[in-house]
Amino acid sequence: MSLSPKLGLRQRVGIGLAPSLRTSLNVLRMPLADLQAELARAAAENPYLVFRQHGPQDAGGGADFLVETPSLVADLRRQIGLMPLAPEVRAVAEYLAGELRDDGYLDTDLDEIAGEIGIPQALAEAGLAALQDCEPAGVGARSLSECLALQLVDRGVAADLAAQVVVHLEAFVAQDWRSLRRALGLARADLEAIGALLPQLVPHPVVPSPAAASALLPDLRVTKAADGTLSVDLTRLARPQLALDAALAAHTARDAPGAEFRARAEALIAAIAARGATLLRLGAWIVTAQAEFFSLGPDHLRPLSRAAAAADLGVHPSTVGRAVAGKAIEAEGRVYPLSRFFAAPLPQAQGPALSGFVVRRRIARLIADEPPGTPLSDAAIRAALAAEGVDIARRTVTKYRQWMRVPSSHQRRRQMRLRAAAARTGEAGMNGGQTRRPLSAGPDDAGPRP
Repeated sequence: MSLSPKLGLRQRVGIGLAPSLRTSLNVLRMPLADLQAELARAAAENPYLVFRQHGPQDAGGGADFLVETPSLVADLRRQIGLMPLAPEVRAVAEYLAGELRDDGYLDTDLDEIAGEIGIPQALAEAGLAALQDCEPAGVGARSLSECLALQLVDRGVAADLAAQVVVHLEAFVAQDWRSLRRALGLARADLEAIGALLPQLVPHPVVPSPAAASALLPDLRVTKAADGTLSVDLTRLARPQLALDAALAAHTARDAPGAEFRARAEALIAAIAARGATLLRLGAWIVTAQAEFFSLGPDHLRPLSRAAAAADLGVHPSTVGRAVAGKAIEAEGRVYPLSRFFAAPLPQAQGPALSGFVVRRRIARLIADEPPGTPLSDAAIRAALAAEGVDIARRTVTKYRQWMRVPSSHQRRRQMRLRAAAARTGEAGMNGGQTRRPLSAGPDDAGPRP
């Protein structure tokens, strides 16, 4: 067999996106703080771009804003940049990092992403594997089972075994070692070691802090006219002063050696304009759909879906996902993440469905107003909500209470007793009485107070 070089032509039909459209998708996905940093970097590298950067004080009128440092996407891209990856794999991994939900899940189908950006499926899978190697463990998961399996791998369990373990979670909870030995072929000691890892797993790779809204720079601002009419507009920070250097462009032909820089600059400027137009359309839709929220208060938040927004706006659901991720809206000096307006509905036996956000607010009020010394149990909270017309299960109350990091009624009762004892001890010391040694807080008292 002889080997000799050959030159030939081959025609192939494939799906791909123009570089300008890829730029537009990336820009739409960026939170405002990341966008400002990206524009500053692009202007420093591209002589055709002129960029004047605003400060956070230009984001809105009088609200208190802090820039998140670093954002999830920025941190993941930093980690990816330290990995020994091929350039194309690194680019895909960084792109996928921008597609994640706020809780670290990837809810866009990988086949769809591969077709959207015009890459082979194998390259998309390699990029996802690199992303899933990042911290926190479980980031980039496409399902709960994959999230748990990734966390087990991070704790030293082999990947194929981790995938089998999550299938048999109920057996681990029941400590059915006999059936687990038959299913997994492991000794009981190994099974118990894996079982000890399971309570450490979390359902979401990233848990957004309840205070995250104060750390967002708003892209949109809602204003209310004297007659109660609501309107929405982009904040000044969301309208960056980015322009083409007119003098340089006038003296440079489009086919000159620097034409590629000019094309990139024009694509970025167009992407910024498209981002603003998309956010304005989405913001107007939210303000219309959630008019009672902005007029009457947070207790009137309606459950909405991103699919409904996509259908009404005539865009793909992934476009709504990119526009919502990391974005916020300011109303009357308060900043709300756009994701808050897409709360899952809680069906009610009578009346319209409620959003989980509204129910959590009611639970927080009930706990704040509970009688001193007699904290409400989850069953009592459920009964109180039922009296208000909210029909939810006790386990839902427990889930929301834990999400708000409120201890159980038993733990709250102990905390009340400890505080009362500490107060009595302090009064006795001030009155010259004998000071008793304060009670030591047990492990149940660790953690944040309600």
